[in-house]
Amino acid sequence: MGKYEFYEIKSKKSLEYNNGLRKISLVCGNYNDLHCFLWLNEDGELKQFQFLFDEKLIEWFSEKDRLCTSKTNRQGNETSQVGIHKGVRTIHSVEDLDLMKEGIEKIQQSIFPYKYNEMIKSKVVDRSLND
Repeated sequence: MGKYEFYEIKSKKSLEYNNGLRKISLVCGNYNDLHCFLWLNEDGELKQFQFLFDEKLIEWFSEKDRLCTSKTNRQGNETSQVGIHKGVRTIHSVEDLDLMKEGIEKIQQSIFPYKYNEMIKSKVVDRSLND
């Protein structure tokens, strides 16, 4: 069983389509620094996901059909206050095998809402870390 349990944030905005996609936000109920964002087309097909963990990301894009790693500009933030961040979060692509392994492990240990669980995990199963 997984150790990270996610739930879906339901809102009017999550039902809206922008450029043919709608964004689904999943939040971990037992670990504050884990988030997952999915972009689905009108047929319910996954076109992109971002798995954000401790200001690091694993991303998957349907047009590339590969996993990518990134970090945010908030990495190593010195503040100890929860919810206090300076400025806008920006994402910077990095190639980091250790980050990839860590992210895949966290995804495999996660329990996502049933309708999204297989959709997400199928993108990291049997992936070569050299993709």
